[in-house]
Amino acid sequence: MKRKIIVFFIILVWISNISFASVGDFTISDEAKLGKKFYVYITTHFPIVYDPYIVNYIRGIANRLKSALPPQPFDITVDVIYSPQINAFAGPGGHVFVYTGIIVLMDTEAELASVMSHEFAHVTQRHIAESIKRQKLFSIGSLVGVLAGSLVGSSVGHAVAVGSVAGVKSAMLKHTRKQEREADQVGIQYLVKAGYPAFAMVKAFLKLKKQKVLSGENSVPPYFLTHPGIEERISYLEQMQKFFPSKGRNISNKHFEKMKALVLAHYTDPDLALDLAPRLKDQCCRRLVKSFALLKKNKIKEAEQLIKDDYCEKKLEFWDREKGRFYFRLGKMADALKYLNRAIKLNDKDYFALYFRARIYGEEQQPKLAIDDLNKILEFVPFDSEIHTILGRIMGRYVSPFYGYIHYAYAALYKGDKDRVNKYWSRAKSLARSNQEKMALKKFEQEYNKWKKYW
Repeated sequence: MKRKIIVFFIILVWISNISFASVGDFTISDEAKLGKKFYVYITTHFPIVYDPYIVNYIRGIANRLKSALPPQPFDITVDVIYSPQINAFAGPGGHVFVYTGIIVLMDTEAELASVMSHEFAHVTQRHIAESIKRQKLFSIGSLVGVLAGSLVGSSVGHAVAVGSVAGVKSAMLKHTRKQEREADQVGIQYLVKAGYPAFAMVKAFLKLKKQKVLSGENSVPPYFLTHPGIEERISYLEQMQKFFPSKGRNISNKHFEKMKALVLAHYTDPDLALDLAPRLKDQCCRRLVKSFALLKKNKIKEAEQLIKDDYCEKKLEFWDREKGRFYFRLGKMADALKYLNRAIKLNDKDYFALYFRARIYGEEQQPKLAIDDLNKILEFVPFDSEIHTILGRIMGRYVSPFYGYIHYAYAALYKGDKDRVNKYWSRAKSLARSNQEKMALKKFEQEYNKWKKYW
């Protein structure tokens, strides 16, 4: 017992002294520049989830964890990638990405928080900078693709590290076992300090281990390619958790279930979603998942029967939005508009509801209403290329070809498509006549100059 107290005291002292690491010649400024390039690369090459309920929930966990961190040189950000792969990674400059596949695997907020706290520890300990210095790879321009190949951990990731030399460098930049151990040891402390129980990290890693066994040797989840030595790490985490309080603060999983229901309904294979739906405790969450999974399988009558339930309107704040989304998919635009209007009345910041309403207005040839909604959406997600594409189509048809091409140019810019940027920008230039159009061109040029340095 005396030994446990001494070890626990050492851990507490360690917590109070953790700070961001300093790494030789690869400076904070270097990492920040690389981080911005890397973030632009990932967000233009991988599908990002923009659902405000999912995004705000994940960022809420991130904020709780950040409150447990010592002062940092980077503002840690978290985005969600739409992919069934079981993965999460921390890029340079504090940019963390969590896959929908790993969200689906977790059963509680604390388990998901433990995955994120581990990634936060990679950031605070500057493991990427450490690896770059070790391998003497200092060309920021060439590092972006190499890092993506290293961190994404799939055939897609290796494909972006172009060429055999880049592939070798990607392998060299993978986290070492020493770095993984440090991320576990520091991450579990962040987790506990944020109010979560230490055993949540063990439970999360046990789920990952089980998934590895079920996947077979020929289909190892990406998390195991980017985070080696899971079995060994579970063993020492089980020992570490004994020295922390057995309980964290009282955290309800109600909001976690709602978020997970949306991920299962819209970002998961329908058969898997139907398999996992019964594990959700809330009946309205189960109904939501089943209704959209059945809709994807073209079992429309069964799906509509589930979504019709008015009882769930009071249980799930996004139920009206989801009903509107459901009827939009069915092509029942009058019903869809009815529920979307109700959803927007309840929450005028729900830009997903605005998105589907704008699509309806566009199809019903009400361009002014559609344009108003799309511009409101851009206040929340200004870099969403799809919104600019829709705006380009509607404005090009109903307002002027100039505004059509300028929004197509924005869409290409935010997708990193240089050829299309130049094509649409050139066409917009040839059509600019009024002072307002020339001002719009100048504004685009300023945005272009900001983004081109990250290509």
